[in-house]
Amino acid sequence: MNKHTLLSSIVFFNALLCIKTGIISLLCSLLCWTPVFSAEREYIVPMEKAQWLSSGTKNHECSLSQIIPFYGEGKFVHKSGHKVVFNLFSDKPVMDDARVVVQSEPPSWRHDDKVFEIGKFDFERGHNPLIVKKPYASRMLQQIENGMSPVVIYRDLADGRDIIAVMLSPVNFRKALAEYLECEKTLMDFDLEETKNLKLYFATNKAVLTERSKRDLRNILRYLKMDPGILQIKVDAHADSRGRRRLNDKLSEQRSDTVIKYLLSVGAKPEMLYAVNHGEREPEHTNKTTVGRAKNRRADVQLLTTPPPTPEEQQEIEEARKAEWRRQLKERSIYNKKSAKSQLEITGPAADIASQATPKINQTGYESEVVDDEPPAPNFINLEHLVDKNNQKSKSK
Repeated sequence: MNKHTLLSSIVFFNALLCIKTGIISLLCSLLCWTPVFSAEREYIVPMEKAQWLSSGTKNHECSLSQIIPFYGEGKFVHKSGHKVVFNLFSDKPVMDDARVVVQSEPPSWRHDDKVFEIGKFDFERGHNPLIVKKPYASRMLQQIENGMSPVVIYRDLADGRDIIAVMLSPVNFRKALAEYLECEKTLMDFDLEETKNLKLYFATNKAVLTERSKRDLRNILRYLKMDPGILQIKVDAHADSRGRRRLNDKLSEQRSDTVIKYLLSVGAKPEMLYAVNHGEREPEHTNKTTVGRAKNRRADVQLLTTPPPTPEEQQEIEEARKAEWRRQLKERSIYNKKSAKSQLEITGPAADIASQATPKINQTGYESEVVDDEPPAPNFINLEHLVDKNNQKSKSK
């Protein structure tokens, strides 16, 4: 055996020894290794079943959706006046909150493209656990159009051990996208539902429309052109509870007049308009806080499919409302409570005399003799510092 043959034999046997040692080490490590996570669960749409559905209502809403077998549905929704939103729906309600990652993955045959993260979001309980808003939802749409697959990744909410991946497929996307884009062209740049039930807010003791309120009122005219079924524009005006009730009634009337005049100036039909002034009587929020009072200084503008009441009907409604207000004032009056208490204590002929002194109610519901339509203020607290300056001026006049 020459020198070269001996050297080759030594190298060969050393290599075999290394391979044998490596295999033994690998087997030992596999036997002793305990996995941190179990196998990943994937919900992927098979290529032969991948379908996108475009649906929506003209001028109102457009959507793109894909059914994910054994999981639920992924849906892009674009409403008038809003940006695109992605919703992930689960057939089984999610019972716990979690943190999820949404990333974009290329198909297996595109080796040069890389996986990148779109964003991290919160998983919430219920059948709609994930809502992705702008600009991430638009990015997801763009990735699908480019042939990528958005994937929602999170830990199994049961015990946190499994990694779950929910993947959208870009197969058969272009045709549905074309229909979706045509639907998007009909969407308006304002919220239709908000316009049908509009809330306009005012500064303290003011009846002046802000620029935003004017814009919202102009949108009402645009809405009327889309929906000929609207027959009435009802304005309910309100005030907060500071100041005297009579002055707040006048203030709410000024606010409804301001809204009506502006609607007429931009082309609203007079026969569609109907205003009701509530003063401080129907607060939507507490009047004990600054925020609550600010939300009560408002005018609610509703678009209704019923025609407004006739002038005769409006008069009857107004009289009934005033009668109800007077009844409530009488019940809340401290003097009325004292009188009722004294009536309980009086018996015999004196009770008949006391009953004759009680104010009579006429056929319309009004008291025949009324000194003031506001109950006296309590004696135990001074409210003068809460009265608005403009109310004080009006009182002095």
